[in-house]
Amino acid sequence: MDQQSAQRESSLQKVEIYAIVSSSGRFQYISSNSIELIGYNNDEIIGKYMKEFIHIEDLFLIESYFHNEHHLYPCSFRFLCNNGKYIWFEASVDFIRSTLKKQGKEVILKMKAINTHVASNHNSIATKEQDVIFGTNDIDGNTLIEDLPSPLILSRHGKVCYVNKAFQELLGATSKKQFIGNYIFDFIESSFHDIVKNRIERLHNGEQVGIIEQLWNRLDGSTVNVEVIACLTKHDGKDAELIVLTDISSKRNFQKILQKSRERYQRLIDNSIDMIAVIHKDSWVFVNEAGIKLFEAADYQEMLGRNIYRDLHPNDHQTMEVALSCILERKSEVHISNQSWLVGSQKTIFTEMVCIPTTYFGEQAVQVILRDISDRKKTEELMLRSEKLSIAGQLAAGIAHEIRNPLTAIKGFLQIMKPDMDHHNQYYQIIFSELNRIELILSELLMLAKPQETYFKRTNIVTLLQEVAMLLETQANMNSVFIDQQHTELLLSVHSDENQLKQVFINLFKNAIDAMSNGGKLSVHTKKERNKAIIAVTDEGEGIPSDLINRIGEPFLTTKEKGNGLGLMITYKIIEDHKGNILVDSELGKGTTFIVELPCE
Repeated sequence: MDQQSAQRESSLQKVEIYAIVSSSGRFQYISSNSIELIGYNNDEIIGKYMKEFIHIEDLFLIESYFHNEHHLYPCSFRFLCNNGKYIWFEASVDFIRSTLKKQGKEVILKMKAINTHVASNHNSIATKEQDVIFGTNDIDGNTLIEDLPSPLILSRHGKVCYVNKAFQELLGATSKKQFIGNYIFDFIESSFHDIVKNRIERLHNGEQVGIIEQLWNRLDGSTVNVEVIACLTKHDGKDAELIVLTDISSKRNFQKILQKSRERYQRLIDNSIDMIAVIHKDSWVFVNEAGIKLFEAADYQEMLGRNIYRDLHPNDHQTMEVALSCILERKSEVHISNQSWLVGSQKTIFTEMVCIPTTYFGEQAVQVILRDISDRKKTEELMLRSEKLSIAGQLAAGIAHEIRNPLTAIKGFLQIMKPDMDHHNQYYQIIFSELNRIELILSELLMLAKPQETYFKRTNIVTLLQEVAMLLETQANMNSVFIDQQHTELLLSVHSDENQLKQVFINLFKNAIDAMSNGGKLSVHTKKERNKAIIAVTDEGEGIPSDLINRIGEPFLTTKEKGNGLGLMITYKIIEDHKGNILVDSELGKGTTFIVELPCE
């Protein structure tokens, strides 16, 4: 290369091209100085896809670089010039995001050439230099070419005429005679043979060929990745192919390692049971598969761009603001907090969130790991309810004993005074009725507090339910309630205390009857699922308000005018002692279903 060409190349390497690429990958703008480096003017490139100009080997790198949006270093890639050759560019990016979701984002590219001689159009100069070197001089004696660090080969229609020392070392030969007279196809992987033949034919037809990557075979049987550029020259007055190779094996190995690392990292994120996401300007800009499932979104696009406060419970907005500002302002490298999210119309999920700093398109952002702790929350609530039961039991024992003694004395004296109170008999009946009611409440309190002696045995739950229905049939008829029983199996055995289970279903049946003040149907269904007996008791009453459903079983919580809430509290305790579970499903105006699950044989 002469001094003028070197100066031109140096000046072109200082040129920076600016371009804007849409979210779909089309060029929307390119600076007018693009013609100096790549040979295209604005009209020839605007509106076309960027991938049309990127070397096929660099497409994955470009797509990964643009989609990742966390850029610490510039990206290098090959760009197809107007002369059919590729030029290496180093590019940095910035992003423009519209406030309108439909507009998407735009990418601003700042590209600077790394080696401009590849795209040089001064082929006539190069040809003249080659004529001087290869047309008039002795090749083997030309120390300039022989000591060239780039592997070089000269061939005529594929038959090797000359190789330099760098080529000999690249393929691991001990002598140049191992190449001279052979065809280059003997050293190239067979999958590239048709491409090489086509390139040689195009060269002899006066066309130019660009840079291509190939696999060449070393003499020891191993392969080497090379980048090949070729042009037509003269040798001994005849046309010949001048081929220059660049060993890119290390680069390809590094790219493979990098790609595998990215794939492993991506698999870790995709297969994580916890939600991994990135928050930028209070919006989700990245969410993994677990996050889509957690928020019950239809797909990835539904979550992208969604404001985080849309689903966050209003009570946790301030907590979230503190957590994000703590990371963005670098007050802490890690921040942990708990919050709840509203998913769908009625579902609430509780999460534990870990925040760490990251970047998004060069701007500060927050990476979060969200773990669903809804089950843990339910366990804590069950432990709290159990503790309440224990405290209530202790209080009940004290209250019952303190009240029962004076109550016994009052009832005794009233019975003694009864003969003298015939003219006030109506008052006596009221007083005695209320005293009996107080005594009943005290008995229930004592049952709650005092450990009951239980006798577990095999019990047919179907027979037990039929006996309870028969017992309450009169009360049901008086309230215009019809008891409908449906059993998938007539023999459904559970290991239980029969008397305690009868008390459970008497309580549930009585509550269902009382809930239907205008009459209705009380449905009792049983079935077996795996190792569980499922008993569903359904009424057609007014239902239970949603704010009370989670509190059912607490002492003195009731929706009945004369209820005290102890019946259901004892019911829950008995089922808990039987290693079972009670679920409640209620809808206002339609009714309530109590589902009892018990281990069965």
